[in-house]
Amino acid sequence: MQTTDDISRLITEWRAGVADQAKRYDAASHAIDGVSVTETAAGGAIMVTVASSGIPTDLRLGDDVGRMKPDQIASQIMACLRRAQARLADRVGAAVADTVGDGAGAEAIVGQYQHRFPPPPDMDGAPPSPLEENADFGLSAMDVEPAPAAPAAPAAPAVPVRDQPAAPARTAHRAPAGNDDVEDWSARPW
Repeated sequence: MQTTDDISRLITEWRAGVADQAKRYDAASHAIDGVSVTETAAGGAIMVTVASSGIPTDLRLGDDVGRMKPDQIASQIMACLRRAQARLADRVGAAVADTVGDGAGAEAIVGQYQHRFPPPPDMDGAPPSPLEENADFGLSAMDVEPAPAAPAAPAAPAVPVRDQPAAPARTAHRAPAGNDDVEDWSARPW
Protein backbone atom coordinates (compact mmCIF):
# COMPACT_ATOMS: atom_id res chain seq x y z
CA MET A 1 0.00 0.00 0.00
CA GLN A 2 1.18 3.50 -0.77
CA THR A 3 1.66 6.05 1.90
CA THR A 4 0.71 9.70 1.69
CA ASP A 5 4.39 10.52 1.18
CA ASP A 6 4.51 8.19 -1.85
CA ILE A 7 1.37 9.75 -3.32
CA SER A 8 2.71 13.24 -2.67
CA ARG A 9 5.97 12.33 -4.41
CA LEU A 10 4.08 10.89 -7.44
CA ILE A 11 1.98 14.07 -7.71
CA THR A 12 5.11 16.23 -7.52
CA GLU A 13 6.80 14.15 -10.24
CA TRP A 14 3.66 14.31 -12.38
CA ARG A 15 3.48 18.11 -11.99
CA ALA A 16 7.17 18.44 -12.93
CA GLY A 17 6.63 16.23 -15.98
CA VAL A 18 3.61 18.27 -17.06
CA ALA A 19 5.50 21.53 -16.55
CA ASP A 20 8.48 20.19 -18.53
CA GLN A 21 6.19 19.00 -21.32
CA ALA A 22 4.43 22.41 -21.37
CA LYS A 23 7.82 24.13 -21.73
CA ARG A 24 8.75 21.83 -24.62
CA TYR A 25 5.42 22.44 -26.39
CA ASP A 26 5.84 26.18 -25.83
CA ALA A 27 9.30 25.93 -27.43
CA ALA A 28 7.76 23.90 -30.27
CA SER A 29 5.15 26.59 -30.78
CA HIS A 30 7.85 29.26 -31.06
CA ALA A 31 9.86 27.04 -33.42
CA ILE A 32 6.77 26.47 -35.60
CA ASP A 33 6.14 30.23 -35.70
CA GLY A 34 9.62 30.67 -37.16
CA VAL A 35 9.08 28.16 -39.98
CA SER A 36 8.72 29.49 -43.50
CA VAL A 37 9.04 27.87 -46.91
CA THR A 38 10.03 29.52 -50.18
CA GLU A 39 9.29 28.01 -53.58
CA THR A 40 10.09 29.27 -57.06
CA ALA A 41 8.51 28.80 -60.46
CA ALA A 42 9.09 29.82 -64.06
CA GLY A 43 12.83 29.36 -63.81
CA GLY A 44 13.07 31.61 -60.75
CA ALA A 45 10.94 34.41 -62.21
CA ILE A 46 8.29 33.77 -59.53
CA MET A 47 9.11 33.31 -55.84
CA VAL A 48 6.53 32.72 -53.09
CA THR A 49 7.26 32.48 -49.36
CA VAL A 50 4.67 31.17 -46.89
CA ALA A 51 4.66 31.37 -43.10
CA SER A 52 3.92 28.38 -40.86
CA SER A 53 0.25 29.33 -41.08
CA GLY A 54 0.35 28.74 -44.84
CA ILE A 55 -0.31 32.41 -45.53
CA PRO A 56 1.96 33.99 -48.17
CA THR A 57 4.39 36.47 -46.64
CA ASP A 58 6.38 37.35 -49.75
CA LEU A 59 5.78 37.29 -53.49
CA ARG A 60 8.47 38.35 -55.93
CA LEU A 61 8.15 38.56 -59.69
CA GLY A 62 11.20 38.84 -61.89
CA ASP A 63 11.49 40.66 -65.21
CA ASP A 64 10.88 37.46 -67.17
CA VAL A 65 7.29 37.40 -65.91
CA GLY A 66 6.55 40.19 -68.39
CA ARG A 67 6.95 37.63 -71.18
CA MET A 68 4.20 35.43 -69.75
CA LYS A 69 0.47 35.63 -70.26
CA PRO A 70 -1.55 36.76 -67.20
CA ASP A 71 -3.31 33.40 -66.80
CA GLN A 72 0.07 31.64 -66.90
CA ILE A 73 1.43 33.96 -64.21
CA ALA A 74 -1.58 33.27 -62.00
CA SER A 75 -1.31 29.53 -62.56
CA GLN A 76 2.43 29.50 -61.77
CA ILE A 77 1.91 31.58 -58.60
CA MET A 78 -0.83 29.27 -57.32
CA ALA A 79 1.18 26.13 -58.10
CA CYS A 80 4.20 27.65 -56.36
CA LEU A 81 2.05 28.56 -53.34
CA ARG A 82 0.62 25.03 -53.08
CA ARG A 83 4.08 23.45 -53.30
CA ALA A 84 5.35 25.75 -50.54
CA GLN A 85 2.36 24.96 -48.31
CA ALA A 86 2.76 21.23 -48.92
CA ARG A 87 6.38 21.41 -47.72
CA LEU A 88 5.28 22.97 -44.41
CA ALA A 89 4.43 19.58 -42.85
CA ASP A 90 8.04 18.37 -43.20
CA ARG A 91 9.51 21.63 -41.88
CA VAL A 92 7.08 21.78 -38.95
CA GLY A 93 7.71 18.09 -38.26
CA ALA A 94 11.44 18.77 -38.00
CA ALA A 95 10.87 21.75 -35.68
CA VAL A 96 8.55 19.71 -33.43
CA ALA A 97 10.92 16.73 -33.38
CA ASP A 98 13.78 19.01 -32.30
CA THR A 99 11.80 20.47 -29.40
CA VAL A 100 9.23 17.87 -28.31
CA GLY A 101 10.62 14.72 -29.81
CA ASP A 102 8.82 12.03 -31.72
CA GLY A 103 5.56 11.06 -30.12
CA ALA A 104 1.82 11.15 -30.45
CA GLY A 105 1.71 14.93 -30.00
CA ALA A 106 4.29 15.54 -32.72
CA GLU A 107 2.52 13.13 -35.07
CA ALA A 108 -0.79 14.89 -34.44
CA ILE A 109 0.70 18.29 -35.29
CA VAL A 110 2.32 17.02 -38.48
CA GLY A 111 -0.89 15.18 -39.39
CA GLN A 112 -2.86 18.41 -39.10
CA TYR A 113 -0.44 20.14 -41.50
CA GLN A 114 -0.62 17.23 -43.94
CA HIS A 115 -4.41 17.34 -43.82
CA ARG A 116 -4.58 21.13 -44.17
CA PHE A 117 -1.92 21.39 -46.93
CA PRO A 118 -1.91 18.18 -48.97
CA PRO A 119 0.65 17.89 -51.75
CA PRO A 120 -0.63 19.07 -55.14
CA PRO A 121 -1.37 16.25 -57.58
CA ASP A 122 1.59 17.21 -59.75
CA MET A 123 4.04 17.23 -56.84
CA ASP A 124 5.90 13.97 -56.39
CA GLY A 125 8.29 15.30 -53.78
CA ALA A 126 10.83 16.68 -56.24
CA PRO A 127 10.63 20.15 -57.77
CA PRO A 128 9.75 20.19 -61.46
CA SER A 129 12.59 20.25 -63.93
CA PRO A 130 13.23 23.58 -65.67
CA LEU A 131 11.97 22.07 -68.94
CA GLU A 132 8.67 20.98 -67.36
CA GLU A 133 8.32 24.18 -65.40
CA ASN A 134 8.82 26.40 -68.44
CA ALA A 135 6.80 24.38 -70.94
CA ASP A 136 4.09 27.04 -70.99
CA PHE A 137 6.30 30.00 -70.19
CA GLY A 138 4.75 32.13 -72.94
CA LEU A 139 7.78 32.82 -75.06
CA SER A 140 7.35 35.31 -77.87
CA ALA A 141 8.38 35.03 -81.51
CA MET A 142 11.51 37.00 -80.58
CA ASP A 143 12.67 34.04 -78.50
CA VAL A 144 12.55 31.59 -81.41
CA GLU A 145 15.74 31.17 -83.37
CA PRO A 146 15.24 32.45 -86.93
CA ALA A 147 15.41 29.95 -89.75
CA PRO A 148 18.51 30.24 -91.90
CA ALA A 149 18.02 32.78 -94.66
CA ALA A 150 17.42 31.43 -98.13
CA PRO A 151 20.03 32.41 -100.69
CA ALA A 152 19.15 35.70 -102.30
CA ALA A 153 17.86 35.59 -105.85
CA PRO A 154 19.88 37.57 -108.36
CA ALA A 155 18.66 41.12 -108.64
CA ALA A 156 16.66 42.00 -111.72
CA PRO A 157 18.22 44.63 -113.94
CA ALA A 158 16.99 48.12 -113.25
CA VAL A 159 14.41 49.17 -115.78
CA PRO A 160 13.50 52.84 -115.94
CA VAL A 161 9.91 53.44 -114.99
CA ARG A 162 8.12 56.05 -117.01
CA ASP A 163 4.91 57.91 -116.44
CA GLN A 164 5.26 57.95 -112.67
CA PRO A 165 5.11 61.22 -110.80
CA ALA A 166 8.33 62.28 -109.16
CA ALA A 167 8.62 62.07 -105.38
CA PRO A 168 7.66 65.31 -103.65
CA ALA A 169 10.55 67.59 -102.83
CA ARG A 170 11.58 67.80 -99.17
CA THR A 171 10.99 71.05 -97.47
CA ALA A 172 13.26 72.35 -94.81
CA HIS A 173 11.58 72.84 -91.45
CA ARG A 174 12.88 75.46 -89.10
CA ALA A 175 12.54 75.76 -85.37
CA PRO A 176 9.55 77.80 -84.19
CA ALA A 177 9.88 81.58 -84.12
CA GLY A 178 11.58 83.03 -81.10
CA ASN A 179 14.12 80.22 -80.98
CA ASP A 180 17.60 81.64 -81.42
CA ASP A 181 19.02 78.31 -82.51
CA VAL A 182 18.26 77.63 -86.13
CA GLU A 183 18.04 73.96 -86.83
CA ASP A 184 17.20 72.01 -89.90
CA TRP A 185 14.53 69.68 -88.55
CA SER A 186 14.42 67.73 -91.76
CA ALA A 187 17.94 66.42 -91.25
CA ARG A 188 17.98 62.77 -90.30
CA PRO A 189 19.34 62.14 -86.80
CA TRP A 190 21.29 59.11 -87.97
